[in-house]
Amino acid sequence: MRLFCAKTPRRQVRTGWAWFLTLAGSLTLSAWAQRPSAPAVPVVLITIDTLRADRVGCYGYDKAETPAMDGLSRQGVTFENAIVQTPITLPSHASILTGTYPMYHGLQDVVGRLDEEIPTLGEWFKSRGYATGAFVGASVLSANWGLDRGFDHYDDDFSQSSSAGTRIDFDRVERNAEAVVSRAIPWMESQRNRPFFLWVHLYDPHDPYEPPEPYASRFRQQPYDGEIAYTDAQIQRLFDRLRGLGLYDGSLIVLTADHGEMLGEHDEEHHAFFIYEASLRVPLIIKPPQGRVSSRELAGTRVTTQVRSVDIAATIAQVLGAGVPQWVQGEGLLAHMLGRRAVNHLPAYAETHYPRIHFGWSPLFSLSNQRHKYIDAPRPELYDLQQDPAELTNIIGDNQALANRLKEELRSMQVRYASRSGKASGNPSEGVDPETLQRLQSLGYVAFSSGTSGDQDDWGGLADPKDKIGTYNRLNQAMRESRRGKVQNAIAILREVEKKEPEMPLVHFSLGLEFAKLKQHLLAIDQFKQTIRYNPESDVARFNLMRAYNSAGLSDRAFETARELLERDPKHYAARHLMAQMLARSGRLQEAVEAAQEVVKQRPDFVEGHNNLGAFLYSSGRYQQAADSYRKALEIAPDHFDATVNLALTELKLGAFERALPLTRKAVQLRPRSGLAHYYLGMALKGIGMASEAQQAFQQAQQLDPNLRLPPQ
Repeated sequence: MRLFCAKTPRRQVRTGWAWFLTLAGSLTLSAWAQRPSAPAVPVVLITIDTLRADRVGCYGYDKAETPAMDGLSRQGVTFENAIVQTPITLPSHASILTGTYPMYHGLQDVVGRLDEEIPTLGEWFKSRGYATGAFVGASVLSANWGLDRGFDHYDDDFSQSSSAGTRIDFDRVERNAEAVVSRAIPWMESQRNRPFFLWVHLYDPHDPYEPPEPYASRFRQQPYDGEIAYTDAQIQRLFDRLRGLGLYDGSLIVLTADHGEMLGEHDEEHHAFFIYEASLRVPLIIKPPQGRVSSRELAGTRVTTQVRSVDIAATIAQVLGAGVPQWVQGEGLLAHMLGRRAVNHLPAYAETHYPRIHFGWSPLFSLSNQRHKYIDAPRPELYDLQQDPAELTNIIGDNQALANRLKEELRSMQVRYASRSGKASGNPSEGVDPETLQRLQSLGYVAFSSGTSGDQDDWGGLADPKDKIGTYNRLNQAMRESRRGKVQNAIAILREVEKKEPEMPLVHFSLGLEFAKLKQHLLAIDQFKQTIRYNPESDVARFNLMRAYNSAGLSDRAFETARELLERDPKHYAARHLMAQMLARSGRLQEAVEAAQEVVKQRPDFVEGHNNLGAFLYSSGRYQQAADSYRKALEIAPDHFDATVNLALTELKLGAFERALPLTRKAVQLRPRSGLAHYYLGMALKGIGMASEAQQAFQQAQQLDPNLRLPPQ
């Protein structure tokens, strides 16, 4: 069977009977895949965030409440040993959706953008005439990262008004499974008469584990299991609607996870830091469409051999009878499903650059061959997974030859599937806007670059993550305290870490953020300057330094830092946006307008940019142009309160009371407790001659805000 890279096909060379049997199996599958009359079928891909395989009923966990997943297992093929290529959400999903390895597609961190040269399953399905829709549960899979390519509809709306199921906790940007499924079902219904590819991402098992009732009470001692049970119930809703539409039996359904969860094993509470099995082994269940691939005979099949998430894209293509796309690096699993695979295991590669990018410690790489697993680290590790599935005993001392062979195979895979021209990002978080970084931090991710080089030749002297797990846990504890609003507790922990790691940029950056929350701007300034001292390339720290100078009233320093930052990165729209505000406050309105115009040119979808441009134009007396900017903001975000109020004010200034009236009514609807909204409503009503109603609005405005000065009657 062939493995394909994006440019050049590669053949696996085999000898003897193994080669003959594999070739025979490939010919059989190839003939099946090329059937010309196979009709298009619906395809549903479900990815569950942070779901380890051994917490699902069909994987042997007797405490699980997962009837939907267990039922899918009985109707399809369950892969008992599926390994992801990285325990990080964004790059793992990139491998699932492109069929390529992280070192090839270039996403190796919590942030980054998929190169447009890398095709996606969405694009592949769209090219075959499918309707394509995606519904994701957290901003970590925002369309900003490029996974939306090929999708007719990519639903990543995490605004508070987007759904009753939205949960925003301490600026946490995610949607629960009920909200995601409730958005996916109407789209699915609208496409019922044509083939569609639907991707549903459910984030709930990710920490913190806070399942809704009745799962919170039922799983009080095991809230992670409660999140899984709740998620499973929402998957059942999706399946029930598929059945109601008459589409379930004829659909290809693939259910998997992006990674698992350590749950304290090896002292790691969650995921991303280590690459032990608890964070890499995930469920993979494939239910073929009825009438395809001997679907009845395959029902309840269990495949024990090792497979990888990078194989999913190729397998979907094979089951549909389409042939494996040429760019895919994974191997189709149809032969495994049919019991025709002569060579059992597939070597499973995994990596995490999280310790390197964010903390300046060594990255980790691993290769497992079903029986043994080698972890390439400053102090390398070797485990016998059959005898020691929890990876508690490092046997490398007595098995150096085996370790050397696996290390050689690992390095060979890295070279074979390497990124094109080294396009993998060394410090991806430096190219991300501060608003997005803040959202990622609210989701529990350390979204800050240590400045460590992305060049593998420079990794030799980096610390082993095993030696830093205590520090890592304390940093995570500080982040949790901060998210809970306990800023002083967070500062105390960070100060403790600072003593042990005085040159770690992340510690100083985090301290700067915490001091900024307390409005202790001079202390924040000192910490951001320390960050830049130890990571001179950090524009994220420069932007926050600029903000701290501005908040401290040190406008000259703020402007100086802004100019330096914009010289380094002319496309840093957030810095230019803040500079525009600073210019306006200093009375330099024309310069503020020009800066704001450049902001919206760079980011046409930036609501606050259009709103601020409108404010600067209004202050300059250019009311019609201001109205145009506010309208643009409302085109992007129809329920944006400030833009609504500002446009209403501008229409009142222009004497367009009829146009102002619906805007003021909408403002009152958006914020019933806003005295200003009621005041403007009164002005609009007065302008069209409705004096009595205007008086009522003015009275309501003054009750809400006694400081408002009412117009003469």
